[in-house]
Amino acid sequence: MTRTLTTILLLTFGPTSFGQNISVDTLFLPKKEKLTHFQNDKLKFPIIKTGDFKIDNLINKDLKIRFTNNEFNDLPTDSTIIKWADEQVIYLDFKVTYKKSGLISLNISAEWCGAYCTGWTDYFTYNYITGQYLTIDQIIDTTGNFKSLVMADKDKQYEQQKIELKEMLLDKDSGLDDDTYKWALEQYENCDKEFTLKSFALHSDHLEIIEKCYLPNAIKNLTPTIVLKYKYVDIKKELKIKN
Repeated sequence: MTRTLTTILLLTFGPTSFGQNISVDTLFLPKKEKLTHFQNDKLKFPIIKTGDFKIDNLINKDLKIRFTNNEFNDLPTDSTIIKWADEQVIYLDFKVTYKKSGLISLNISAEWCGAYCTGWTDYFTYNYITGQYLTIDQIIDTTGNFKSLVMADKDKQYEQQKIELKEMLLDKDSGLDDDTYKWALEQYENCDKEFTLKSFALHSDHLEIIEKCYLPNAIKNLTPTIVLKYKYVDIKKELKIKN
């Protein structure tokens, strides 16, 4: 093990522990001297522990492969994340949003800085009894009423975002010009058309469908806000899980 790797701390915290069957450890990455002007002590990655080595290995390997897009697949999680973060990831943290009935849902947020800084969040749900990664259609029926509900809500919200963008254009104090308006509007329409019922997160009382609409850095401040949250009690007929 290299000197760099020995600086990693792997600790279990009470607030992130969820009973006898599962806990979430925090992998702290070593501080980078070249990035001392950033708050790069916020470099944390989740490590799932169920008490079953086979299940732990299945989940943690799958999690790091999915998050890093299969980079350094032959390395253990700590080495993979260090190499993946390199000298340009300035923020890495996670949040557990759900743990119940054998399921755990969590998200990992990161920020990467090159010529510009780009932030994003990825979402993951696992069955911690089997170690299986779960897709949205394993959580809820996406072929009927629920899909129609989500699509209608998404369309309505995009239309509202377009209205608000138009209002900004008409407001002389907003600083939004015609070219920027047209550019942002085109991005909205592209995001709307490319939406898929795929990314999601489980919460204590609701299911959230994640709409990711990433705008170019120059107009990032115009990113549309699309919120698609559904209480379990309202979608219980379509749910495939107990909550």
